Amino acid sequence: MASGDTNPWIRDRSDELALAAGMQFDAERGQMVCDWIEEYCILYEGEAAGEPVKLLPWCRDATMRLFGWIKWSTQFNRWVRRFTKASIWCAKKNAKSPILSMWGLYLLAGDGEPGNKVFFASKTGEQIRENSVKHAAEMVWASPLLSKEIVVNKSIMQLTHKASRSILRPLSSSDAEAAKSKEGLNGSVLIDETHVVDDKFIKRISRAGISRAEPLQVEVSTAGLDPDCYGKRRQDYGREVAAGNGDLSMLFICYEAPQDLAYADLEADPLKYGRMANPTMGQIVREDEYLADYTESKRSLAALADFLTYRLNIWQQASMPWIRKEDWAACRQSFTEDDLAGQTCCGGLDLAITRDMSALSLVFPCDDDRYRVLTYFFMPEAGIKRLAQHVPQIAEWVRDGYVTATPGETTDYRFIRRVFAEKAQKFFVAKLIYDEHFAEQLTNEMSEDTGVERLKLPQTATRLNEPTQNWERAVLDRKLEHDGNPVMAWQMGHVNIRTDANGNKRPVKPANEDHKKIDGVLSGIMGLAGARTEAADGDWYRPGGMRD
Repeated sequence: MASGDTNPWIRDRSDELALAAGMQFDAERGQMVCDWIEEYCILYEGEAAGEPVKLLPWCRDATMRLFGWIKWSTQFNRWVRRFTKASIWCAKKNAKSPILSMWGLYLLAGDGEPGNKVFFASKTGEQIRENSVKHAAEMVWASPLLSKEIVVNKSIMQLTHKASRSILRPLSSSDAEAAKSKEGLNGSVLIDETHVVDDKFIKRISRAGISRAEPLQVEVSTAGLDPDCYGKRRQDYGREVAAGNGDLSMLFICYEAPQDLAYADLEADPLKYGRMANPTMGQIVREDEYLADYTESKRSLAALADFLTYRLNIWQQASMPWIRKEDWAACRQSFTEDDLAGQTCCGGLDLAITRDMSALSLVFPCDDDRYRVLTYFFMPEAGIKRLAQHVPQIAEWVRDGYVTATPGETTDYRFIRRVFAEKAQKFFVAKLIYDEHFAEQLTNEMSEDTGVERLKLPQTATRLNEPTQNWERAVLDRKLEHDGNPVMAWQMGHVNIRTDANGNKRPVKPANEDHKKIDGVLSGIMGLAGARTEAADGDWYRPGGMRD
């Protein structure tokens, strides 16, 4: 049975397993850290500037859990902190950076370890200096007690606790030399905005403090725009921890609205979901301000995506989203290749030059101005291996047949040529639409193999504007049906739209995120453009029909 101390602090399956393994909760330890923060840390901004910190309920709860759980160490022959890692998530403006700063100050000056080293980390040095380190320095300057014990070096923003010879300083993911320094990382690392920190940096700091009795690697963040990043994988892992995967050394706390939240549900009760992601709702986050932000954000899809990310802690897949994942998912229908056998279609081909992904889409007309699309993906094995570093699910897509792996470093066009010939036997392919810059020779060979007529569609904003808008309209009107291909869903989720000076639009990949592909979307747009052109010309044969 749980002790009186421990029982109230069992919050998930991981805690149950910890108790069974002999770990326990020491309320006095947790309370000591809370008391230290409220005695030494002084607010420096806002209406309460100059007053002692009063920990917000969620901050107090997190502090108690992080510092109160203990385990027996045979190496050090004493009780030590159970948690060496923490991953904490909530919406913006809920005091994540301030509480991280307070924990940093406690580790620096209150934990009692001589020569301790505490590093505040984020993607850039400027970002970390302007957030957590700035909060820590300002609280030192505002506190008569801390300012006597801690010296702040403004030029490098390093804080030194004179009595214990401990230091606190910033460390950015771009600070390669510091990150590689073994001595420099012998301490605790507190990471702000985990969703933008890269994998290489995390790998370098993963063993920081390994020789110390009670090191901490704490990450606090809001969701971001890259679901393939370290932060998203870390959050997913945290959910596994809370469910009892056996890692008893990691604390996971997440305030969030459902990741699959439908817009209709949000519209019906925006405050309900706001409270889920904002533990300071009614304290720091005002309900009227939150609702006003929601009302304003609804005016544009891009603004609404930002609202979901930053106010509701819901991951997005593009910084300038085009089509909502709900709208694409709503177009899914149950059909197979065999259901479409013998029917007329138009093909679109987006061809990789060398090592990238290629896609072939076939678009079929149906009754009521509807269309059905099938998409086939191809990628060289070497490219798949590289992509797997960012998109681990690529292995499943290959295994399940959604991506055809071609041998070698570059795409073997013979595979695409053979697949197209097979589909031309199974379906009536009226035309093949392609971009002449990359696919002239291959499409000529494909045409000679099958007798299918080719049609060029340059990938310029002027030429792609109407096809792009037709694709968008077909999705929003539920006139474009797909079979749930997961690769296509992944690509649709992160397509951005670029608009030229004349208002012409074309789809593009997110900037500086080369691992995000949109080949299937481009091939689908071309296929739909061909299908619509054929229909307008009156030279279209009904599904299942025959030539005269």
